[in-house]
Amino acid sequence: MSYSDSSAGRTHMRSRIALGIEVLSHDDLYNIHEATLEVLERTGVRVDSEEARLMLQKAGANVDLKNRVVKIPSHLVKWALGKAPRSMFLAGRSGNKKYDMRLERNRVYFTMGEANLYAFDVETNERRPSTKKDIADAARLADALPSIDHVHPMFAYRTTNIGLHELDAMLRNTEKPVTCQDYGEMDVAHYTRLAAAVAGGEDELRARPNILLYCEPVSPLTHADSHIRGLLTFAKARVPVVYIPCPSSGATTPVTLAGALTQSNAEVLSGIVIAQLASPGAPMMYGSIVAPFDMRTLNRCVSTPQYLLNTLAIAELGRYYELPIFSQGGATLSKVLDFQAMIEASLSLTFAFLSGANLVHDSGNMEFGLTGSLELVTIADEIVSMIRHTLSGFEITDETLALDVISKVGPGGNYLNQIHTKQWFKREQWYSDLMDRWGRDTWVSKGSKTYQQRVREKTLQILKDHIPEPLPKGVISEMDKIIREAEKNPGGVKHV
Repeated sequence: MSYSDSSAGRTHMRSRIALGIEVLSHDDLYNIHEATLEVLERTGVRVDSEEARLMLQKAGANVDLKNRVVKIPSHLVKWALGKAPRSMFLAGRSGNKKYDMRLERNRVYFTMGEANLYAFDVETNERRPSTKKDIADAARLADALPSIDHVHPMFAYRTTNIGLHELDAMLRNTEKPVTCQDYGEMDVAHYTRLAAAVAGGEDELRARPNILLYCEPVSPLTHADSHIRGLLTFAKARVPVVYIPCPSSGATTPVTLAGALTQSNAEVLSGIVIAQLASPGAPMMYGSIVAPFDMRTLNRCVSTPQYLLNTLAIAELGRYYELPIFSQGGATLSKVLDFQAMIEASLSLTFAFLSGANLVHDSGNMEFGLTGSLELVTIADEIVSMIRHTLSGFEITDETLALDVISKVGPGGNYLNQIHTKQWFKREQWYSDLMDRWGRDTWVSKGSKTYQQRVREKTLQILKDHIPEPLPKGVISEMDKIIREAEKNPGGVKHV
């Protein structure tokens, strides 16, 4: 189109910035895929579940019964990938469609960290063992924060039947979809019973699943019996699952990025095969949380350059297989909310968003995932809001080009008194109740508060004032009954 006729046919759509940074070429992805198939056929994976081994053997896999090692042929992997759904649906609680999530290409949602044994107390500013109330408080906070779309069990409740109590605390304190953790300690069919009670029944749970099960294979190349039980239970119930490894490169995978990607890919794909054999079409996410093992400190480290690069590469593999993608961002290795925490949380959230992953977890995790900070979740909500606004791009229309307004104001004028400014400034500009934009005198008159002080005040105010929509009394009674029964009989539930 020439300059002279460029005004014709202007688009009236918003031009959004494309997601999905590419760090691997198509040939790279193909080579990793082919190497993964070789690992699965030549080396195999250990499968501790007898039920899963029998399914694999019947489907044509080579099973070493003595060593419990299963070698999976490439045609079986191809079949399973063809059966796994290309998108995943998670529903808001009690039919609230406002919080529904469709996990598929170009949709990015954010959630919190999980299973922290310690809480960084907002009121006392001290680190202490976490409680069930902390799980409930985290759910209430996330329920109120607009950029936190989903709720993870941020803290681990140190008791028997940990996962069930975590799920109970979340379902009572948020309308947003939630993730439940499989600790391998009990039959997770109790989880689906609890979720079904909230959803309105087993059929309603299948139609509008309000929970996602999170469980992990064990690197290198091992599927533990306890976690396979959880995977199979949810697959048969047709309730979504994220089954992803969390290896440390150099310790539980090869130290090279390519080697770590190949091994973790083998762990993910073999899990998908098992789930699809149990229930073809079972909804599952793709992902792997590969972090380097620091040879100096002997710790697994998130938010390092290698970790960020892996985040991008794993999302690319997920798109290569056309599966919903689980990723991570918003965590820090720091022990306190300092500059390191801000840098690591900001960078990891930005890279996760740009990767195009569909569900990004870890916001609020500190200290290698041992300590959870509600204040860091509030900060992550702010960071995500900024990223979303930045990547929303430009709206190019006759009205936004504002030629008539420019002509009216002319050289030397100003736009403060224009109706166009009043109509558009809230839509075009990003505002924050945490970032300080005042001059020094006004800032001093407001108490000279730091960003962290303002974050703490906002977090405490939400915990004081926000009351999520309560569950009906009949549902609460049913949940209490399910928990009592689970405490008496943790492994004897009839699967949904």
